[in-house]
Amino acid sequence: MFRRIGSALLCLALAALPLAGCSTEEEPSSLPSSSLVESSQVQEETYTIGLVQYNETAALDRLREAFMGRLEEWGCGEEMVKIDYQNAGGEASKAVEICDGFVEDGVDMLVAIATPAAQAAISAAADSDVTVVFAGVSDVETLGLEEGAAPSEKITGAVSPTPVESLIDLALQADPDMVSLGLLYDPAEANSLADVERAKAYCAEKGLTAVEAAVEGDQTAESVMASLAGKVDAVFTPADSTVASQAEAVAQAAKTAGLPWYTGADTFVESGALAAMGFTQQEMGQKAADMAVELILGGDIADVPVYTFSGPQTFVNQTTLSALESLSFPEETLQAAYIYQ
Repeated sequence: MFRRIGSALLCLALAALPLAGCSTEEEPSSLPSSSLVESSQVQEETYTIGLVQYNETAALDRLREAFMGRLEEWGCGEEMVKIDYQNAGGEASKAVEICDGFVEDGVDMLVAIATPAAQAAISAAADSDVTVVFAGVSDVETLGLEEGAAPSEKITGAVSPTPVESLIDLALQADPDMVSLGLLYDPAEANSLADVERAKAYCAEKGLTAVEAAVEGDQTAESVMASLAGKVDAVFTPADSTVASQAEAVAQAAKTAGLPWYTGADTFVESGALAAMGFTQQEMGQKAADMAVELILGGDIADVPVYTFSGPQTFVNQTTLSALESLSFPEETLQAAYIYQ
């Protein structure tokens, strides 16, 4: 961890200065103590990060931008930390190829955005000294890890769980007569599979019929959504990258079918879905960057355990809600929610 300490010390020095132009939403949390590094270990080398993003979607792009922006807030600009960014285009095999290439190139850290990218990064780094930091992951068990722990000497990250049960409760608030729920997702995404299993279990508990609608082969998420018209009372989608890449078209298909669409990411609601519960991409990206900076500074990964967000926010699209005239949310729910017009 100390072979790039020269740059890391400069990051620390710059981070101690006033952060002109920083985000007003949240100031960076305290950096680790400078006692983590010793002047005798300073070397004039740039710290290198291989940044892999699974797909090009508004949500993942925003997460990546928040990560990059946070590093700049800490003073870790391009002259201090070199980042090689590559996008897998929604192909798991491409994510594996990218991560293997990063490890072969000898990067110091892999930063992986979304579950398939994190899985590829962990696999690629298995027989190396490369550290892995992940974000955009909703279920840590899909990575073979445990909450609140650094299960190895080189893997950690930020988990943003989808509050599946609370979302279904929200749907029941809007429509107490709801008896069926469509589950629209890509079964190739492990996090989506995990959330769908939770949704099926909770539907059974609530006496609801769960209707799976997987996006497979040449199907589009839009066409699968359209196929649910007249079959279900509402639709749930996890924070699924495949569906996210088609969010606007899927939201339009849901509106045409008169189906309320509940999701695990705020960007779906921004695109026209009815409601979501979860965490913003800004929060996810900033937290991952804070964790990365602590490790760049030579921190022990045992002191940077897997972090799980809590206290999800509700997001509601007012235009979509108004179009679904038979539905309504309690006033207290709307007052506490972030409203997209």
